[in-house]
Parts: sequence; C-alpha cells; structure tokens
Amino acid sequence: MAGAQDSGEEEIPDEISVSLEVKGVGAGDIPALYLGKDVYLSVTGIFDLIKIRNFVYPSQDSIKGFYIQERDTFLIDKPGGRVYFKGVVHDVADHGLLRNETGLYLNLKHFKTIFGLDGIFYFRRLVVTMVSDVELPAIREARQDLMRKNVSRLRGDIKADTNIKRTYPFFHFGMADWAVMSSQQSQGGDQTTVNLSMGGVLAGGELNTSLNYYSQQEFTEKLQFYQWRYVNNESPVLRQVAAGKIFTQSTSTLYAPVVGVQVSNVSTLYKRAYGTYLMSNTTEPNWMVELYVNDVLVDYTKADASGFYSFDVPLIYGYTTVRLKFYGPYGEVRSSQQYINIPFNFVPAGEVEYSVNGGIVEDGKDSKFSRAYVKYGLSRHVTVGGGNEYLSSVTSGSMMPFMNSSVRLAPRLLVSAEYAHSARSRAILSYRMPKGMQCELDYTKFAKGQTAIFFNFLEERKAIVSMPLRAKRVSAFARLTLDQIILPNTQYTNSELSLTGFVGKVGLNFSSFTSFMRDGNPYFYSVASATIPLPARILFTSQIQYDHKTNVPVFAKLTFEKNVKGKGYISGSYQEYFNISNRNFLLGMRYDLSFAKAAVSVLSGSDGSYSRIQAASGSIVVDRKSGYLKAGNRTNVSKGGVAIEAFLDVNANGLRDAGEPRVPGLKVQINGGRTIYDEKDTMIRILDLEPYNSYFIELIRSSFDNISWQLQKKTLNVTVNPNNFTLIQVPVVVVGEVSGMVSKATSDVKSDARGLGQVIVAIYNNKNELVARTVSESDGYFNYLGLKAGLYTVRVDPGQLAKLHLRSTPEFVPIVIKEGTDGDVADGVEFVLTPDGK
Repeated sequence: MAGAQDSGEEEIPDEISVSLEVKGVGAGDIPALYLGKDVYLSVTGIFDLIKIRNFVYPSQDSIKGFYIQERDTFLIDKPGGRVYFKGVVHDVADHGLLRNETGLYLNLKHFKTIFGLDGIFYFRRLVVTMVSDVELPAIREARQDLMRKNVSRLRGDIKADTNIKRTYPFFHFGMADWAVMSSQQSQGGDQTTVNLSMGGVLAGGELNTSLNYYSQQEFTEKLQFYQWRYVNNESPVLRQVAAGKIFTQSTSTLYAPVVGVQVSNVSTLYKRAYGTYLMSNTTEPNWMVELYVNDVLVDYTKADASGFYSFDVPLIYGYTTVRLKFYGPYGEVRSSQQYINIPFNFVPAGEVEYSVNGGIVEDGKDSKFSRAYVKYGLSRHVTVGGGNEYLSSVTSGSMMPFMNSSVRLAPRLLVSAEYAHSARSRAILSYRMPKGMQCELDYTKFAKGQTAIFFNFLEERKAIVSMPLRAKRVSAFARLTLDQIILPNTQYTNSELSLTGFVGKVGLNFSSFTSFMRDGNPYFYSVASATIPLPARILFTSQIQYDHKTNVPVFAKLTFEKNVKGKGYISGSYQEYFNISNRNFLLGMRYDLSFAKAAVSVLSGSDGSYSRIQAASGSIVVDRKSGYLKAGNRTNVSKGGVAIEAFLDVNANGLRDAGEPRVPGLKVQINGGRTIYDEKDTMIRILDLEPYNSYFIELIRSSFDNISWQLQKKTLNVTVNPNNFTLIQVPVVVVGEVSGMVSKATSDVKSDARGLGQVIVAIYNNKNELVARTVSESDGYFNYLGLKAGLYTVRVDPGQLAKLHLRSTPEFVPIVIKEGTDGDVADGVEFVLTPDGK
C-alpha cells in the first residue's frame, strides 16, 4: 500500500502535487501526500529545489546528505522512524514519515523543527509557502550568479539576441519617495524630519528633486536638492550634461553644495575591468552596506557588531564612480550615500576623457567654483591627466592647476600620483599578493599656508595591511592601519588593528585603537563583540569596550533581535556606561508592510531620561503605459523599471494587433532588480533597476496553456530609462505541427513496408526555402512543432536518398498550417522508400 503505516493501519494518503514557494529561491511543483489534515512533502523534491545535497539509498527507504555545510550531515531513516541531524535524533515514526513507490515524504511540521524550514500549507490552492532562517544554497547561488553576471558585464562577456535601447520622452512623472521620522526627548529637543523626493523626465533628461524639512532648522534652499541630467552614451563627444546641484570631485574642501552645470564625455556604461581594489572601513554596527560601481549594484554586505565591512571593488577602465549606501537596522529614515575616490583611474590606450563643471557654492559667500580635467591613456598600463580647479574663496591661491597619473607596474602593483599647485602633493602605492594580502602606502604633503583644504596638516602618512585568514572552521579578515599626521607644532600617530570573522556560526570581532601625540600620553582602548544565532530565529549580540589606560571597561552592550515572519524584527538591548554610572534600555520594532516600512523604538535611561522614535518610509511608482500605480516600501527615485507584456501573436507579425490577448505563464531571469508577477493583468514588472545601464533578460516559456505557443525572442538586452518603465511586448507565436511515418519496402508493394529510423525529413515554405528539419524515430515516426501559419512542402531529404540509393513515394507532400489561437496539426504524412530503379 502506498501510504500504509508500519503499524499496519489501513489509512491510505492521497497523492497530490503542490506548488512549493520558497522565499528567495522561487517556486516549483513537487509530489506530496495528504493524510488526515497533514501534508507530507517529497524530501528529494524540496532538497533538489533548494540545492541541498542528498542521496537516496538503493532500497528507497533512506536518504542521507548534508545540510548547507558539509559537516552538518543528516540521515532520514524510514525503517527506524528517525531523522539524524547535527548529532540530534528526531523521532518521526508516529505519522511523521511516509513512503511510497516514488520516495520518502516528511511531515511539513518536521521540516521546521529539524531543518528550520518554516512552511504553511494552503489546501484550497495546493500551495506550500516556506521560509528558511538561514541562507539556503539556492539563495546563495542566485546571489553569486547575480554578482558573476555583473562582473561579466564589466568584462563585456554577455551578449543578447535582441537589444532594446532607451527612449527620450519630453515629459514624464514616474517615481516618488517619502520618509518621516519624529523623536521626542524627555529633556526637550523634540524634532521631526520629512523628506519628499520626486523623479521624472524632462526634455529627455532625468529630473530629480528632493524637499527636506527639519523642525529644528530653517527651511532653506541650501537643504534641498534638484538636478537635471541628460545622458547619451552613444555620443562620443558629449555623453553627460547635468544642471542644478552637481557632484564635484574637488581638491578643495567644500561643505556646501554647488549649483551649476557639468558636462563630460564619460560614459555611464562599464568598460572592461582590469582588477580589484580592496576597500574596508567602518560604519554603524549591523548596518547594511551596498556597493555601487558607476551606479550599478555590484555587491552588498552587512557590517558586523563593531561596524566593520569590506569589499573587493572592481577597477574599471575610465572614470569610476564608487558609491556606498548605508541602511540602518532599526528603521532609521536616513540612508547616507558616500562617494569614494578610487585613486587608480585608467583610460584605455589612445582614448581621451574629459569633464568640465562650474557653479556657485552655497556657502553664504556665493563663492565661484570650477574644475576641468582631461585624461589620456598612454598605454594599457599608464594614464596621465591634468586640469585646473578654481575656488574664489581660497586666499592662498584661487587657481589650482593639477596633474596626475596612474601606472600599473605589475598585475598586482598599482601606483598613483597627483600634484595640485598651492594645495597638496599625493602618492599612493598598492600591492596585492596572490593569497589575498594587500599592502597600501599613502603619502600626502600639503602646501605650506594653503587654505584650500580645511585643516592645517603639513603631512599625512598612512599604511594599511589587510589579509584574509582561513582555517577549517574559521573564516576571518585582519586589517592593520597606521596613520601619522604632522602638524606645525605637534604630530599624531593613530593605529587600528581589526580582526573580524566567523567561528562556525558565531561572528566575532576584536578591534584595538591607539593614539599617540608628541609629548603627550597615549590613548589605548579595545572593542570586542560576538554575534550568536539562537533558536527561534533570535540573534544575540554582545559588545564591550575596554580602556587600557585606566584598566576599566567603558561600556558593555547586550542585544537580542528576533525575526518576525521574515518581514521585520523585534529587538531589545541593555547598555551599561561604567564611566558615568548610567545604563540604557532599548525596545524597538520594525516591520515591512507592502506599502511602507515602519519602525518604533523607546530608549529609557537609569537617570529617568527617555527618548521615543517613530519612523516610516515608502514610495509610489507610476507607469501610464501599462496602467500601473503602486505604493511600495523601497526607494525608487532615480531608478528605472521594465514592464513585460506577453501577447498571443496570432498572425505572427511581431506586433500586438487588435484582438490579440495577453498570455500568462511567462517567466524571466534578470541580472538585477526586483521582479513582480501580476496574476491579474499577466504583466511582469521589474523594479529597482539602475538607469542608463543595460540588463540581460532571459525569457522562459514556463507554463503556457498550449504547447503550440512558442517564444521567438529568448534573450533581451535592455537599456533602462530613468524614472520610467520600458514597455516590452513579447510576441508568443502560435505554431503548427506536422507528423507522419517513413517506411521502407523492398518493392512498390507497400504491404511489406516497415518503419525506418534516422531518416531526415525536410520542410520547405512556399518560396521553396528550407525552414526546418527533423529525423524519424526508430519506428519511422516523425514530427516537428514550430511552423507558422502558411503553405509548406514536406519531403525526405534528397541528399540522403541519393546516398542510400532510395527513392520516395510520394516525392513530396504539400501541407497547410491554418491560422488560429490553438495551433494546427497536419498529420498522416507518409513516405515509402524503395530501392532506386525498381
């Protein structure tokens, strides 16, 4: 009996098929058994979907393998009624494990208790939704595949059979973001911040505005943002024009925005990568950090409990803009952006790159600013450049001509040098060893009496050594930084040693900081932290700071964080300040709704003080072409999207004509963005795409209602419009089928004919052009699916007949494939082959 229990019960489960939807992985149909009110899922079906290594015993009654990590082995033993996992024995003999001729089926509830796969079964829809409390191999593989595809784009390796270029509408409004945060303090100083950002298109260019309100500051134009940017990467002379608040790569220190114009021939597209540059730094603990290279998301990571993070930044030929985005874990509204100047900028040999910008600095003095530069690639390994910077408020010399160069002395040895007149001179050397160790030396000498850079340093010397550390159960990263600052009357020497990594699933960090001042006492302290995953999806973090000068701890912090259904967190923390005898308690919650993100937190001190914070943020997306208006919980301004509409192309002209309906069932794969399938209007929308960049989209015929419905376009390369959706209409062609038999007879008498395999059957259109070929099977049967509506001629391949000394009766068969929504079949085509000349 397929579902009889070992106890001899006669209960027979129903064999069903369910759609399994795993968050972050996707969906797939797997076999299942339904008994009573419980659902039992195919173990191999689930594990194959989420890429868990598993082996079925020849007896078909046991399964072994490992779960994510090779050391975490499991054994599912049906005869013994047990599951062995991580040294723990789970009893599943009582209605926990079933077997039939197709394999083993485990009760849904045991997938959660044993493997941490929390699932819900919806009987009416025969759907099981599942979420994992750890990163599954399938999720990691998809993330790594995305990163590999982005790197492939850097190298120019990806090609598509259809290219869709961007458009330049005169006016369009498409995106809006909003954010509100309010805080109340027991000692006064309540404050509210409001942000409203809007994105659209004006005169073919991207128009972004941002209104910012701070309750404790006067509403001024200086705090607002507005910019119009026109990009045309196909123009070799002028590719970018920007007006409004512009971003400058200034040598001078600018604390206020610049309102002006910027022009450049720099492309926003990738040029080939020639290596990587290790970048590491610190931010707030447990913040998410995203890395963008030329406005394309290349990688992301989560800062550890001390705030440490690191990236391998791809170095790109041409001007490279490296941007970091930081997202707080407790629902903070603010998300800062940091622009990083990579010191090594190469231009392909023989190419020229330039940028010119200028405007007024909103510093209260209306200072005039301009900067122009030109770079030239002398060879693949040497780039030189120069230009001039002007700032009217600089008293030591408003004109600052400069020159720079980047040289690759060896595959892993890079040198960069820059001289800015009356401001500074700088040289950087970076060497990366084969096993990942990197050394960087950075020396800067400031011009005496300069006022362009806002500090009175004479020199700055910096050395950074970093390297990965790997062992059997340990994965760590070490970084040592030495920084010496020379001032007119003294000098500072600072050092930082940071060790961060994992021992098993426990995240550890240890950082030591020292500061020496000439003729002064040194300051030396350390920070240690540990992050430990606990049962029930709880994350525990402990942190302590110790002052080595006084030999007493400065503070200690304990934090508990629990995931809420994969959409939010409840967190609590206790923090003790030993030097001021004060302690704080924090309780907070953040949750992702479909239309917004919301967060609340309360901080209470032992001295009776408190503070409360409420925050919310969201966005609105508008697409008139596809009739789309949607509120979301992610930022969308300055991004783009793609709307894909599959339709039934009945007349096969590639255009959607009146009466041709949309077709559900199309699936897509794309190297970026967030894909949303709308079952009501059968549209596919991809959000969160970076504008001006090209995305590779694969079209997958997944579950069309009719086998005669076929795709002509399989891969697309789409250039994304800013603040707008690119509408792509995908024709689904209705094709017909031809089938028949090929037989061989010893004479013209067909009674002794037998089916003949490996015979080539050719199909020609009404212009006598070969459109398809197929080969008969061993019994002589042949068929071909993929013919558009029209007139065709079917015949056995003449060349093969000549080689075999055979002739065909009849010589050819005309067929008609009729136009329609369900396709057409021309069957009964028969050919009898006889020896030639008989």
